[in-house]
Amino acid sequence: MAGESELELSEAQAARIELALRSPSIDELASCLWKWRRGLAVESPAPAVLRQARELELTLPARDGSPRLTPLGAKLSDSLTEFVYWKQRGKRHHASREVRALHPESLRGKRILEVGCGAGVNLLSLQSCARVVGVDVEPLYLGFAAILARAESLPVPRVVCALAERLPFADGAFDVVLFPGSLPYMHIEAALREAARVLAPGGRVIAVQSDLAQTFGIRVRQRGWRTLEPRALLREARAFAGMAAYPWAGRLLVKPFAPIHVTRSRTRRWLWRAGLVPNARESCTVAQEACFVADKPGP
Repeated sequence: MAGESELELSEAQAARIELALRSPSIDELASCLWKWRRGLAVESPAPAVLRQARELELTLPARDGSPRLTPLGAKLSDSLTEFVYWKQRGKRHHASREVRALHPESLRGKRILEVGCGAGVNLLSLQSCARVVGVDVEPLYLGFAAILARAESLPVPRVVCALAERLPFADGAFDVVLFPGSLPYMHIEAALREAARVLAPGGRVIAVQSDLAQTFGIRVRQRGWRTLEPRALLREARAFAGMAAYPWAGRLLVKPFAPIHVTRSRTRRWLWRAGLVPNARESCTVAQEACFVADKPGP
């Protein structure tokens, strides 16, 4: 998981952001922040959105036509995007419709740990049917989880700041460990071993993520013809070379905190090594992602 941030929200900032989350322009604001962070053009952003971004201290005055994100804006763009996607899927947790193992009935009454919970939108949904705890290494995201909960008039979920590779929980403390797209940002094999440790016998790990081939296709579709530009091509080639070499070289060839996507066979191998049995019947493909389900053998 990515390193900790020194950014903090003041009470006044938190109150302003909570109010903004209820505004009709929040979807457009999140979309603009997402694009600005990736250097993409935004055609004719609404003046109200530009003003809102400045008032929330998420952007600085424009340079060359596009606003510049503050460090806070760069961080919260992810959380706002999570929130908007959560609303768009009917305030359901990630992949809950498509993956049988993630249906509310399958999780009802379980002790669930979500590793890499980010702003905690999945926790807001899961806490209605299960006992949930979220873990993330980024304090700012965890603080944002409380803001989202208050904005939605929901209980604030329990969250813990910790590394996925060193979870502060007892052996067998949970029935389900979820990785909602977060596993690529961790030391994957170590995170899976820790997940297996904190699982009770008969528990399961559910990891939703793009594999190496899916990630390549996503990048090409997102970047279009820009992928063929020499600089972009070299940058992407380095990234995918680092991902391909990761099982042997670790993160030596990859930028710090960059996501690592590996093949499905490699993920299954690491699940086996962690003492988890991949469940071929429950595992599936969801849109542009693979869902891995693996069970911890019972006593």
